[in-house]
Amino acid sequence: MRLGRHTEAIAFYKQSLEIARDIGDRRGEAYSLNNLGNAYYSLGRHTEAIAFYEQSLEIFRDIGDRRGEAYSLNNLGEAYDGLEDYQQALSFYQQALTIADEIQSSLRQAEIWYNFGKTLTKCDRIPDALGAYRNARQLYQQLQLEHKIEECDVAIQQLETPPPSPLTPWQKLRQLYRRFVQFIRNLFS
Repeated sequence: MRLGRHTEAIAFYKQSLEIARDIGDRRGEAYSLNNLGNAYYSLGRHTEAIAFYEQSLEIFRDIGDRRGEAYSLNNLGEAYDGLEDYQQALSFYQQALTIADEIQSSLRQAEIWYNFGKTLTKCDRIPDALGAYRNARQLYQQLQLEHKIEECDVAIQQLETPPPSPLTPWQKLRQLYRRFVQFIRNLFS
C-alpha cells in the first residue's frame, strides 16, 4: 500500500479477510478489517474506513484483544480527524490511550499522543497540542525511534514559532515595488 497501489491492496485484504473468516481466525479477521480501513483511509474515503474500523473494534473486544482494540480506536480517531469531526477523534484517541496505558504499550502510546497533537492543533488548542507532541517525543525517545523524534521536533517547532505578522499596505507596496525593480533588472541583464 505504501507504493500507492491501494486498489490492489484492497483486493488482497479482502482475500485475507475471506480466508480468516473461512478458517475462523477472529484476530486475523479483525486485522484484515483494519487493513481494509487503512486502505480506504489512504484513499480519503473516511466513512468507509470507519465502517471497517468499527467492525474490527467489535471483534477485538469480543476476543479480548486489548492491543488490537487500542489500534482500532486510534484508527477511528484518525478517520474522524479526516472528516474534521475533531471532538469525536479526540474521544477515540482518549479511549485508545487509556488502553495503551493499561497494557503498557509505549509505541501505541506515542502514536496516539502524536495523533492527539495533530488534532489538537487543528482545534487551535496549541498548549495542549505542544504537550501531546512532547509526550509522544519522550516515548519515541525511550524507544530510540529517531525519525519519529524528528517528526515531533518539527511539529513542536512549528507550534512554537509565531506566525509572521501581516504586512501593512505600505509594506506590501514596497515589497511589490522591489519585485518589479528586480524583474526589470533581470529583463535587461
